[in-house]
Amino acid sequence: MDFQVGLPGQIMPPADAAVKYAKKAEADGYDAVWWPCHLMGWHPESVWTEDLTPLAATQPNPNTWLDPLTMMAAVGAQLERARVGVVVTDLIRRHPAQLANQLLTLDHVTRGKAILGLGSGEQLNIGPYGLPWDKPVARLSEGLDVLRLLMENDGPVNYEGKFHRLRNAVVGLRPYGDRMPEIWTAAHGPRMLQLTGRKADGWLPTKITTDEYRTHLATIRAAAKDAGRDVEHFTPGMLGYFLVAPDEATLQRLTEHPLVRALCILLPGEVFRNLGYEPPLEGAGSGFHDFIPTEWGREKMLAAIDRIPPEVVRHYAFCGTPEQIVEQIQGYKAAGLRHLIMWNITAFGDPSLAGYSFRASNQIRAALQS
Repeated sequence: MDFQVGLPGQIMPPADAAVKYAKKAEADGYDAVWWPCHLMGWHPESVWTEDLTPLAATQPNPNTWLDPLTMMAAVGAQLERARVGVVVTDLIRRHPAQLANQLLTLDHVTRGKAILGLGSGEQLNIGPYGLPWDKPVARLSEGLDVLRLLMENDGPVNYEGKFHRLRNAVVGLRPYGDRMPEIWTAAHGPRMLQLTGRKADGWLPTKITTDEYRTHLATIRAAAKDAGRDVEHFTPGMLGYFLVAPDEATLQRLTEHPLVRALCILLPGEVFRNLGYEPPLEGAGSGFHDFIPTEWGREKMLAAIDRIPPEVVRHYAFCGTPEQIVEQIQGYKAAGLRHLIMWNITAFGDPSLAGYSFRASNQIRAALQS
């Protein structure tokens, strides 16, 4: 498998600009365009202020998100080669029967280029909206079975599970080509890794160490083998944030920026402890499971950011000059990585570097694909 590079699609209006952006990305050589699935952003509105970021002058709040499946259709229909995906949605907000129909529709609209990324969910998109947050991995596992059952059977099906029940249910739409659209999962913990090997077509963790990547991928492949699955077409991917800078002084300034450090609040507490620091969320296992930005006032959030050192940013993101970032990613390629989503967060640290950082992205992409 050739090494593939994706990038995030435009997440806010104007929507028609997202098509132009994706077409340019395809022309530049990117292999996929991916959208996050969010109702709520990662940053509290209490810190989305002009004294902390010039972005607040042009973007009124951090919670402006276009729907990813709609954008996949709008953009994917206009692309010739590059694929479109969601990184990632969940089966708590989206019922698997409805999502089965949506995914197969996307498969036709994009002419076979759609990828469904699934995760167990993030608390910030679940709890505030009155949805259940108990047993998220079990819900994903069962929901994925229901999704596959409906997509892969021509006639009515029945299913009796803990979270879902089908009675003579049917989704009659068939795939665009001779293969079902691919489903990739965002997995980190042991249960999710096992699920990925047994049930998924690709893997989409956020950045972890190269040793962890190699070990986790071996776990996934072993689980697939135990389940009797053919992994010839399985794609080991990764979502990687990156901060790109022309020199070390600029990079250090970027890693110290409050909005950049705030993204690290999502990390599991054990990551902070392994790096020698106390987690910013007291008693929390993971920001993905416990952090709800709308509940955090300015003083509380700034205090949490103060507890996130720049060294954690360098762990969470690819950091450096374009050449240094390429070298870092080469280690993941050697560990089995085959599809990297390059998520440029440089503008959070300094919007004036946005143009430079996107030109650097092209340089990094070209080096990785050569």
